[in-house]
Amino acid sequence: MLTKIIKFKQNNFSFYVIYLYSNQPELIFNAIKKKINHSPIFFTKISVIINIYHIKNEINWEKVYNAIISTGINIIGVSGCNNKNIIKMIKKTGIPIFFTKNKDNKKIQNIDVKNQKKNTDNNIIQKSIIKIIKEKSSLSLNKNIIYNKSKIIYNPIRSGQQIYAYNSDLIIINNVSTGAELIADGNIHIYGFMRGKALSGANGDKNCQIFCNQLFAELLSIAGEYLLQDQIPNKFLGKSSRIYLKNKVLTIKSCN
Repeated sequence: MLTKIIKFKQNNFSFYVIYLYSNQPELIFNAIKKKINHSPIFFTKISVIINIYHIKNEINWEKVYNAIISTGINIIGVSGCNNKNIIKMIKKTGIPIFFTKNKDNKKIQNIDVKNQKKNTDNNIIQKSIIKIIKEKSSLSLNKNIIYNKSKIIYNPIRSGQQIYAYNSDLIIINNVSTGAELIADGNIHIYGFMRGKALSGANGDKNCQIFCNQLFAELLSIAGEYLLQDQIPNKFLGKSSRIYLKNKVLTIKSCN
């Protein structure tokens, strides 16, 4: 018997989607806190979309909403909702509602069914609270995409700030603090201290790169592949570095 409460899944533009499998606020809160405690740096002030497709019963959205934000996670939208009453409740909290294609939800449902059958065949009783699936973006990269001029920021990027460069490179001529997030469809260049999160190739472009003058990043990501701070070799910390994908593996090289 496989009992799920929530599941984390990486979605487009390097945002995460939390798939809820329970309508119980306390269970959801405990499941999220357990995941945050396991990787506190990765989930600090992370922005997520909440998917409620798998909840078939009524849900007290206000209580669920308060339970999630009390963990420190930022909710930027809700998806997978077809119930008109629940939609009204969500709108009262001022959260945007995203209407996704049914095939995406069916794909996730099929994965869950396969996992459940596998566990049943092996006579394994598993109670899964949170499961993270790291997947490629569900949107295919448009090879004819036209990139805009680079987005250049001269001011320091403070904790809690998020900068997104749509269809362009992002250039920061200053320091990036811990808790700040840089997102770009193109390359990312940081000419100061880099202590926050850098997510390049947000549209799925695997040829994008990240350039840091002084590397202390919390997280580095290119086209969905990522490294946490404790996975960065010590020899690159504080050094001028280039980050790129090689054979689907995030690779760091010194620029000196």
